Amino acid sequence: MGSTSKDQIKNNPSEEQNRLLQRENKRLNRIVKSQEDRLELVDKMARASEKVNINLYNELEHELKVAQALLREAKERVEGPLLGESPAVRGLREAITRYAETDGPLLVAGPRGVGHEAVARAIHHQSDRAKRAFIHVACAVLQTSERPSLFESAPPDVQSSAPSKGGRFALADGGTLYLESVDELSPALQKQLAEVLRELQDRREAGQKPSPDVRVIASTSRDLAAESQELRFNPALHQILSHGQLTVPALAERREDIPVLVGYFLEQHARRLGKTVDGLTDESMKRLEGYRWPGNIRELENVIERAIVGAEVPLLEIDESFLEGGMILDRYRLVEKLGAGGMGEVWLAKHQLLARPAAVKVIRPEALGNVEQRASIIKRFQREAQTTATLSSPNTVRLYDFGVSETGSFYFVMELLNGINLESMVERFGPLPPQRVVMLLRQTCRSLSEAHAAGLVHRDIKPANLFVCQMGREFDFLKVLDFGVVKHTVNDEDTVLTDKGWISGTPGYMAPEAILGVQEVDGRADLYALGCVAYWMLTGMLVFESDNAIQMMMHHTNKKPEPPSRLAEVTIPKGLDEIVLACLEKSPENRPASADEVWQILGQVELGEPWTQEHAEAWWQLHMPELASSRTGVSEDKTIS
Repeated sequence: MGSTSKDQIKNNPSEEQNRLLQRENKRLNRIVKSQEDRLELVDKMARASEKVNINLYNELEHELKVAQALLREAKERVEGPLLGESPAVRGLREAITRYAETDGPLLVAGPRGVGHEAVARAIHHQSDRAKRAFIHVACAVLQTSERPSLFESAPPDVQSSAPSKGGRFALADGGTLYLESVDELSPALQKQLAEVLRELQDRREAGQKPSPDVRVIASTSRDLAAESQELRFNPALHQILSHGQLTVPALAERREDIPVLVGYFLEQHARRLGKTVDGLTDESMKRLEGYRWPGNIRELENVIERAIVGAEVPLLEIDESFLEGGMILDRYRLVEKLGAGGMGEVWLAKHQLLARPAAVKVIRPEALGNVEQRASIIKRFQREAQTTATLSSPNTVRLYDFGVSETGSFYFVMELLNGINLESMVERFGPLPPQRVVMLLRQTCRSLSEAHAAGLVHRDIKPANLFVCQMGREFDFLKVLDFGVVKHTVNDEDTVLTDKGWISGTPGYMAPEAILGVQEVDGRADLYALGCVAYWMLTGMLVFESDNAIQMMMHHTNKKPEPPSRLAEVTIPKGLDEIVLACLEKSPENRPASADEVWQILGQVELGEPWTQEHAEAWWQLHMPELASSRTGVSEDKTIS
């Protein structure tokens, strides 16, 4: 077969030649398509890379704005209390500069409201640690049973129960850890803190760099020397902290600084509230300079803020009513904020005509949300007030009044309790003796008995809602708080405000039927929670320990609890052990039938010597003498539900 030239093929295309051309065209098309795909892929990658870069840029920009806002806020908190040229504040600033050059633990003392945090931040910002973190820990709300331990990052060779990694110490590495109200730590945490500080101190004295490298600053408004002598504060921890102590002067010791402080707070809050304020009248300034300021700088700032909120003219007038106990809420004068929680604030208040002090619970304005949420929250507060008002047991907190203020805030007025809740009591002082546990449980039963007879289920019985107080000359008087999540056993549609898909209650104290929702919840769910409370009082532990709320609730539904007698440090009578486990039965049918039954069988427990009023008064005089001798009725515990 002869050869075929390209010209012949071109001029005389055959069928075979057509197939060759088609094949070649397909090959070329595939090459072209491949190149196009590659170009498209490169283009997509470029666009994706650009998008990633933009997202990364936006994220970094957001983090920068957050950091700048936090720095501005921190700067404002530092600047205000340290302004002025009085000898007292000049001496304070000199001490701050001096302590900023050291690394050892420091105790910032002084009365409430003087600016402990501002001093701690100023020391941090003037030190070599200024570029690293300032970690603020509020010891009063630190709960070792539900949150990561303060000491998870203690040096690994410290012989303590603290874990060896993570936690707040790691966050403060290279910076400062500020412990606000260190006296509020539980005895166990005080002991651990002393161990950690001693180890940090030993390493520095040996010329070694601690890991993590943390400077600890603690604050207190109590006399820790007296507290440690009476063993109400860990003596070893006090000894370590007292090596460096800075006392912040009260505002009454630096009255000449008041005009400067007033000007600072006027400018700060007027800008924040969008008000135009030129200053105070001369008479108002004289009134401020002559006032005794028991609440110190914090009280001065509150007075200025309230005056600006109600200001209608640029020149503010602050009359005596502002200095006689705070802002007015209808017939009540709010004197001092006692605490804040997820739904509201609690204030020490006085009726304008009656001398009797009271506790006023006010819905927090920022918690109101949108119109729909606002209506639901107000309805919850109304229900809590109406429910509590129907109960007359002496072991249920008494309600005096409730209403809606001119500004639209809902509030209700309760008796002011002088004491501490069971959660804080056990955290600070350890588990309670069985005799005392029985006495407190029986009082709780009296409150629940009335509520259950009225068709009400509390649904959130827990140590934080059981308040132990002094009533007149009677000690260890228990009050059940917060009937805000109660449920009627009839007409539920009108009384239950829980959203669909949500469970009301606290995971560590919830009955299985409340978790699963497989049957109607009645008073026996409160008895299950009461068993959990008894467990906490006897052992200082939850029935089921878990870092995960879902896992904890699952344990309540299917895991058998350990008898408290196996975990308690003291001997628990067999009868009390059996009552606790009976309340913790998974099926409501296997629990005691009523609070009255629990009250009765608790009275039959063989305890030996009972817990008497003499025992109770002796305990209060030893551990909380400031409350035992108090006549004001101001609660030591500052947390609400």
